[in-house]
Amino acid sequence: MRLKNWFSYNSNDLEVIDLKLPGAFRFLATSFLSVAQTLFVISFSTPLFIIVVIPIAIFYVAILRYFISTSRQLQRLSSITRSPLYAHFGETIQGASVIRSFGASERFFKEFCDKVNEHIMCKYHSLVSNRWLSTRLELLGNFIILAAATLAVLAKNWGSMTPGVLGLSISYSLNVTFMLNFVIRQISEVETNIVAVERIKEYSNNPTEAEWESINPARKPPKSWPSEGKIEFIGYGARYRNGLDLALKDLTAMIKSKEKVGIAGRTGAGKR
Repeated sequence: MRLKNWFSYNSNDLEVIDLKLPGAFRFLATSFLSVAQTLFVISFSTPLFIIVVIPIAIFYVAILRYFISTSRQLQRLSSITRSPLYAHFGETIQGASVIRSFGASERFFKEFCDKVNEHIMCKYHSLVSNRWLSTRLELLGNFIILAAATLAVLAKNWGSMTPGVLGLSISYSLNVTFMLNFVIRQISEVETNIVAVERIKEYSNNPTEAEWESINPARKPPKSWPSEGKIEFIGYGARYRNGLDLALKDLTAMIKSKEKVGIAGRTGAGKR
């Protein structure tokens, strides 16, 4: 049951690792090389552009560091709020007949809407942060175009560059806005998708339950087992997790073969 729930709640994370992350790394390398090529052509055409590149690069790195940390946390919140949404939806579908029989449809619908609103709230802030980044990258790209065009005009007046080389510099500067946006998007894509790796690693490091078969030969049942469907508990105790008090203490009971047993408990008590 735990393995089934793990795959149902983390299928999206597995999809991100298998399908999205490799493509994100590939596009990141391609876009980074494209930006480096563009800046090299502009700097080679108009050497004074190197003076402008230094403060632009500092501003660019500052925006990148501020946005990446925020975007990563928002993606983590979005992933955390998505899992309870899927879990509640699956439980509602499986127990639809019981929910209708007890007249709890409105309550379950309200709980589902609350979980959807919580998830959409995190998703909305993630979209707003993307617009915040887009505005600043557009401003940065337009400043690069202005600097390249101004330096090209000055170089033409000084007679140090030919019109063909200056035209090449300006044409490359017109594409730098799109390329800078693409680089930031890919870096953000890699950073946010790494959250899926973090979640999978967290689940994989959780302590596992006991093995299906005992390693100790003395504790293995005989080959003819089970000869009858009898279950006996002697001083049984159980807790939800380590560090908590025992939920069941010194339980001693015997369930005979062919007996029907019902387990009663409060809602959410973990009955299966």
